[in-house]
Amino acid sequence: MFAALLLGAACTRSGASSGGGGTPAQIYAAAPTVDEVRSSLGSETWWPATPSFRIRPLGLPSMSEGEKFGITQRFIHVGSSEHLAADYTVWSTTTYASALFNIIQNQVTSMTGPRAGDQSLYWGTRSHTDTSLYDTSALIRVGQVIMEIDATKGSGYVDTKQMGKLATKMVSKLKGALKGTVKPSPLPESDQKLLLPLGTDVTLAASVRLPVEVAAEILGASSPQDVVDSFTKLNVKDFLFGDYALNADLNMEVRAIVFSFSSPSDAADWIDVAVGRANLDASGVASGYAAGIGEYYAFILAGSHVGLLFCNSLSPYEAASRACESPIGSLIGAWQTRLT
Repeated sequence: MFAALLLGAACTRSGASSGGGGTPAQIYAAAPTVDEVRSSLGSETWWPATPSFRIRPLGLPSMSEGEKFGITQRFIHVGSSEHLAADYTVWSTTTYASALFNIIQNQVTSMTGPRAGDQSLYWGTRSHTDTSLYDTSALIRVGQVIMEIDATKGSGYVDTKQMGKLATKMVSKLKGALKGTVKPSPLPESDQKLLLPLGTDVTLAASVRLPVEVAAEILGASSPQDVVDSFTKLNVKDFLFGDYALNADLNMEVRAIVFSFSSPSDAADWIDVAVGRANLDASGVASGYAAGIGEYYAFILAGSHVGLLFCNSLSPYEAASRACESPIGSLIGAWQTRLT
């Protein structure tokens, strides 16, 4: 709902020169943690999910000229189909961001909620589909940054007081990040060496460490806890995540994931459970195209590391283009050599 409103609003505004608003690392550091989401929504079964990075050139063909970059932090409510997304979009100027906010405000029927930031707005929607959930949104502007919280629920709208509690926390953290009191955690050099090798196939948008709970969502696990247990029993608590633009088609996203184990045997044991060792080729790779979800994939065994490589469309309604095929094939071998 919000994405459609924001895209429509952005298309009505002309481009503007770049200003402040923070760096991607600062904005990412300001995003809510899973503990903050659990506290605000009153449930311990909220889990972190895969973040999204709208950082040029990734998604450039569909990105407004007024948008500097955007980051979305996602969460899933295990045991239900409910989810929460905390989206940050940094616009070129405060005037631009304020105008977009006002346009959206005139397009929705607002709900009463706590005040947060320079401007705040709450509303609810419910689409008539087979999987329809109550969708509660909060829109908050702080300078040239527009934050949006989008929470779905199966039994009515989320209380705007709960949304406001999270919104207030997000505003505080954002201001702290922009002032330098909430600091980003840069990747150590050892992690940077595990990312995809530099070349001409992909361009790095962002790289972060994520908790293994996110892996359950990435792998589409029917039993998320079993996936987490498969890692924790091998003393793996987090993993490296790299988000890339496919240079041949900037509407395609390449995701690179590295699980680091204590030994090659632990890595081999995990990949045997995940895809079956018999499905690996002679070089230790299982790759192909998953028609059901429209993405290219590769599982790569490399010493004490397991690499996962995916190429997919940024749009959830489109399959990955064939522009993925050749680059993914080239990257597999080069990356496996780097990881070994």
